[in-house]
Amino acid sequence: MASLIPGFEYDVFISYRQKDNKYDRWVTEFVDNLKKELEATFKEEISVYFDVNPHDGLLETYDVDASLKEKLRSLVFIPVISRTYCDPKSFAWANEFKPFVEQASCDAFGLKIILGNGNVASRVLPVRIHDLDAEDVKLCEDILSGVLRSVDFIYKSPGVNRPLRANEDHPQDNLIKIYYRDQINKVANAIHEIIGSLKSASQTPGQNWSFKEPAELRTAADLSFTRLKSLSNIPPQSGHGKEMVKKFTGRIYILPQAWHKHLRKYFLPILFVALIVAAVTWKGYLKFPHTGSSKREQAMSHVQKAVKYFNDRFYAPAKTELEQALAIDPGYSTAWSTLAAVNVKLGNLNDAIMQTIEAVKLDPKNDSAAYNLAFALDDKKDYHQAIIWYSKAIEIDSALVPAYSSLGNLYNRLGQSVDAILILSKAKDKFPHSEYLYLIYKNLGNAHLLMTQFDEAIKWLELSLQLKPEEAETNLYMAKALEGAGKITRSIDVWQKYTELETDSSKANEAKKHLKEITIRHLEDIIK
Repeated sequence: MASLIPGFEYDVFISYRQKDNKYDRWVTEFVDNLKKELEATFKEEISVYFDVNPHDGLLETYDVDASLKEKLRSLVFIPVISRTYCDPKSFAWANEFKPFVEQASCDAFGLKIILGNGNVASRVLPVRIHDLDAEDVKLCEDILSGVLRSVDFIYKSPGVNRPLRANEDHPQDNLIKIYYRDQINKVANAIHEIIGSLKSASQTPGQNWSFKEPAELRTAADLSFTRLKSLSNIPPQSGHGKEMVKKFTGRIYILPQAWHKHLRKYFLPILFVALIVAAVTWKGYLKFPHTGSSKREQAMSHVQKAVKYFNDRFYAPAKTELEQALAIDPGYSTAWSTLAAVNVKLGNLNDAIMQTIEAVKLDPKNDSAAYNLAFALDDKKDYHQAIIWYSKAIEIDSALVPAYSSLGNLYNRLGQSVDAILILSKAKDKFPHSEYLYLIYKNLGNAHLLMTQFDEAIKWLELSLQLKPEEAETNLYMAKALEGAGKITRSIDVWQKYTELETDSSKANEAKKHLKEITIRHLEDIIK
């Protein structure tokens, strides 16, 4: 069974040391219980990779399974961390733990992701079954490049340090005060939250940090095309062009006479342009982008590679290219703002903010940097400055629709619904074909909802849902608007859909509680 997200083999990969499964088959029991808990947590079937083969110590003569690398293409990696797992010579450590971290750091999502609630989480979800020595903790944290945050299954009492069992004889004596069933549920909920965020990231562009191909890269490409076009307009009968064509016509005339007209009309001009381009390039008359010796041109070459990596969702290589660009040209604003967007994808938010500020300092006309700075200030709840920088981004690039949408969203959260309607309506009228139009409609609907103009809210929310029917927040606003308009039966249906779409478990549970309340009230009204 494949992963929920195309391009991945499994949803969950379980890594463990065989030594930890010999005494009472603790790992096998854990996996069996986790699978049951996942069935009760996900509507979909979750694929879990768990190898029962007795791989352990790693030797040079071992023939490591060639398909293991593909199996490691999983959304979530669960290492069962024990006192024996933290061994660089073991199979699990050398062939699973380290390779997953390296592979995930370069794949479509990166090792660290942003959850639906705005927090950052790692796709490595450690399950710890022993209190570890300090050196073992350091080994793990060196690989993860961060603090070891685990879900613990440890039974600790005087002189005892062992895995927590599903049925403990004296659970109250556990000094850590945790219970097996609760910890299994925590693991399943964490997996649900991570996979939900990954699904959202893979399906919806959403309202987040802006990333656009740097304008100067597009300009350079256009310039080279213009030069080629101008060369192609040189009449083939003039000057050296005529002589160059003549050198090739001798062989052409041995072809059937009927072909001559077509060859002269189509083939010869194309051949002529190719020869001219080759000749002037060899002489140094034509300068293609990114081949020059200036620092900016060299840096642009690295940024161009980073853009390709970014678009293919390989964020770690993109970061490396951008760091090389800035080593060559530290004053390159576009490289700083692009690096900030990459670091957001990698979960390095503080770095991203500082890099965005640097990009704005170097180039106040960098629209992506201005927008990203506004988004960061918004996230930090510095709303006054966020409004200024959203507005600045729009001033720099009047076609930056996400900035209109984000500003309208912020106005709604501040209770300034009229301001939201004004800015969102401007975007709606100016950019009716934008890919972000569903966000404009959604925030317009919310603005009218906040003003208790329920019918108007429903109108805009319906337009948004036509474009993006699976957007959870839009369904939430629609459910509230329908309920406010007294359309309870339809509202109940949309509340139900929202609970199914919402990936944040706390929000989903709150919605389920409200759904139950209005359903009961509706049934009581029908009975009356």
